[in-house]
Amino acid sequence: MANWPYESIHDGYTIVNGSLSGTAASKISCWLEYKIVSQSVVNNTSTIRFYVFLATSGNTSQFDVYCNNVDSNSRGAMSVSVDGSVVYNRTSRGFAISRIPYRDEYITQYQEPYDTALGYQYLMILTDNASTESEAYGECTVAHNSDGTRQTSISFVANCTYSSAIGSVSGSLSITLPAIPRVTTPSVPSVTLGNVATITLTPASSAFLHTLRAKFGSRAETTIAAQTSTTNISWTPSLDEANAAPNATSVAGTLYCDTYSNGVLLGTTQTSITAAIPASVVPTGSIWFSEAEEELATQFGCFVQRKSKLSVSISAAGVYGSSISSISTTVNGATYSGNSFTTNELTTVGSNTIRATVTDSRGRTTVLTGTFEVVAYDSPSVQSVSVFRCDAAGNASNTGTYAMVAVTGAISSVNNKNTRVLKIGYKRKSETYYTDTTIALSNYAVNGSYRIGGSLSNQYTYDIRVTLGDYFGEAYGYTDLSTAEVILSVRSTGLGLAVGKVAEEDSFDVGWPARFRENVQFDDSLVFSSVLWLANLIFPVGSIRMTVSAADESTFLGGTWIRWGTGRVPVGVNLSDTNFSTVEKTGGANTHTLSAAEMPSHNHSFSGSVTVNANGAHTHQASAGSYKVGSGSASTYYYMTNGGTTSGQTTGSGGSHDHTGSVSGSVGSNGSGATHNNLQPYITCYFWKRTT
Repeated sequence: MANWPYESIHDGYTIVNGSLSGTAASKISCWLEYKIVSQSVVNNTSTIRFYVFLATSGNTSQFDVYCNNVDSNSRGAMSVSVDGSVVYNRTSRGFAISRIPYRDEYITQYQEPYDTALGYQYLMILTDNASTESEAYGECTVAHNSDGTRQTSISFVANCTYSSAIGSVSGSLSITLPAIPRVTTPSVPSVTLGNVATITLTPASSAFLHTLRAKFGSRAETTIAAQTSTTNISWTPSLDEANAAPNATSVAGTLYCDTYSNGVLLGTTQTSITAAIPASVVPTGSIWFSEAEEELATQFGCFVQRKSKLSVSISAAGVYGSSISSISTTVNGATYSGNSFTTNELTTVGSNTIRATVTDSRGRTTVLTGTFEVVAYDSPSVQSVSVFRCDAAGNASNTGTYAMVAVTGAISSVNNKNTRVLKIGYKRKSETYYTDTTIALSNYAVNGSYRIGGSLSNQYTYDIRVTLGDYFGEAYGYTDLSTAEVILSVRSTGLGLAVGKVAEEDSFDVGWPARFRENVQFDDSLVFSSVLWLANLIFPVGSIRMTVSAADESTFLGGTWIRWGTGRVPVGVNLSDTNFSTVEKTGGANTHTLSAAEMPSHNHSFSGSVTVNANGAHTHQASAGSYKVGSGSASTYYYMTNGGTTSGQTTGSGGSHDHTGSVSGSVGSNGSGATHNNLQPYITCYFWKRTT
């Protein structure tokens, strides 16, 4: 059978040629013409209209055949199927053909019956179930895939049997239907909670309306816009969505886009989004501190160097679902953990800052600070003591029974709220207890001479003790008040001899400075009545002594000593390094939390997926001068020629265009954000510092 060589009978229709058996097949054509006459966006369907024709087509100017409409046989039976399902069955029978018909030059059985078709340009319509020629066609509705695409097949069969000249007909064609615009996929750039983001819609039809919804984790869904025609939508996701990610700095969610056409929901797309939790979302808190030693607060109303301690309380809370993972506080060179603690004694004079770093489960931090003043304090110090005998008027007298004691020393004022006391005591060498005289002080600096006694026998030597005391303790200074000065004195027992003083015991006693021009040999032990002079030589004020004994150094070395450097390692002063540039400067911490800048370079793994959004339909055209497109002479189809050559050609550029993508997933995390041990290997002992 010959293909129909001419244009379609109806304008805009596509021809599907059938295969006809029989000896006259080269002269006769049977074909189907179809056209997609409508598409329903709402129903996602296409409607196909089709005609089936039979006619003389070539190799002769006229070929006459007719078969009457006889119900008793199947001559002229015809059916059309789509995807294997019959959509049209011809109810009439019989057919006729004669001369070759053309698009605008034909008659049909609606004008001339079969038996009188002889000599006419006769077009046999096999889709003639309708009573009028204008309705002589078939239609079927094809449902598209959910994405709007569809490929279908259309086929037809007919029984045109007439002797051996004409037999049966069959034809088919696979058709790709035009895609029907479907649901819209939104495009959204980076999203930060609490900040405005723009959602961009590129709908397939400008008539579409969209409802946008968002959901983060298990939180309730929120509606961004309802059935809007706007294609650029401003959206400010609430900071409350951070509750869905209490342990992360971003929160994963889903953006839903419902596409409507004429009020009917076409479908919904889902786009994964990751919203950053802004850096301003940090834990909250407050810090309180007061004097841990209540009696000091009552006495001084200020913090006292080396005496006061802070009682610290920190209240902290996570925000938007986070929890507090750690609190690290630095004050006076030491670091403490937890929300409640008492510090070591405060050592740094002047303005001090307490700084608490609160870290939450997201790794976010907030710093709480407070300032306080520490007033300088040193223990009382007796700097010098000297004494001479005098009379009641205070005049020097070798035989006087009074003593004039000259004292210099100092007591820290602590904002003029420190107590101050000066006591001068005396006792004979052979006695145990001192007789003290308390002297009122008008200043914290002591520099004066004070008369005591009245019954100090000039026949005896007396121990003189000066006591300078304040709220915290006392300091002592010692000297001796000698007997009356005589050149030589023999004790009444005859066993004691003294030079420069009265003999008081059975021994050789020298009360004046002595010089021995030759060697002196001691055959027995050497006993000193006081070792303070030796301590002053080896351990002057400001010295540090290291020991494993907890005993107070002053008990055997004299002077005033304080515990020093508790929990710290000494470092030499280095004037070129500000960390160590002044004496008794403190710093360092037992533990430390690494900042991002201090972390070693490292990688994180990422797991997730990437979704690339379609950019919409676009076309390409043939390069200029390479192809021409048009209909050929007496052709029923469109074709492309290339000047007779078969060499490959390229099409012109359709223009640059972009695709948008969205990434969803999570970056693997490492570490806990906890503090790490910052201690070097150590061994402990006691440090004592002499202050007076």
